[in-house]
Amino acid sequence: MLIRTLWPWLVAALFCAGVIHILVVFGVPYVASRDAWARLSSLSDENRMYVLPVAASETPLPFMAPDIAYAFCRFDLRDKNVLVETGLGDTTWSVAVSTRHGENFYFISGADAKRRELRLLLVPRQRLAREASTERSEEGKEQNIVIVPGMEGLAVLRAPIRGPSFAADTVAALQNAKCQPLKQPLVDPATLSDGLVLPEQRDPADIPN
Repeated sequence: MLIRTLWPWLVAALFCAGVIHILVVFGVPYVASRDAWARLSSLSDENRMYVLPVAASETPLPFMAPDIAYAFCRFDLRDKNVLVETGLGDTTWSVAVSTRHGENFYFISGADAKRRELRLLLVPRQRLAREASTERSEEGKEQNIVIVPGMEGLAVLRAPIRGPSFAADTVAALQNAKCQPLKQPLVDPATLSDGLVLPEQRDPADIPN
């Protein structure tokens, strides 16, 4: 009788414990004071590419492999789109883009890119309806348009080092990578996110008396 009386409470307790565990796991990145963003903020300014020391005794991020050279950019898209531009030494090089809280939403390797130069144009989802960016820049260069869910995030370049004698060359190649804001792309001034046309942008002949 006691078991029959208590089992609904036991089931409810297990359910609540599971819910709390899930909330804690997903909530930690938003409340942690020493997350990846905070650690890298002490080393860098926004919208600039930084190359980390290879095989350093103290690394800003956990699980950094000693045989891989890393470069990163903390980008901010509030004012302008940001262009990440880098050469790809070989097919093992890669670029990962994540949100402010470490949620990875874009990844591309040298093998996927199938070219030696890579341009990623980071565009916030909030401005997507007013964007006029294309897969080619004004200079005719190919570029991948990456839709970013927020206004801040991290772009991390990974360059495996083929051997100790190649470390200096790999780091030098990473130092040529760029992360910089761009001028806002040309947008039809009559186009708004809701598809409306402002009266002052219409042809005067079309405005009723």
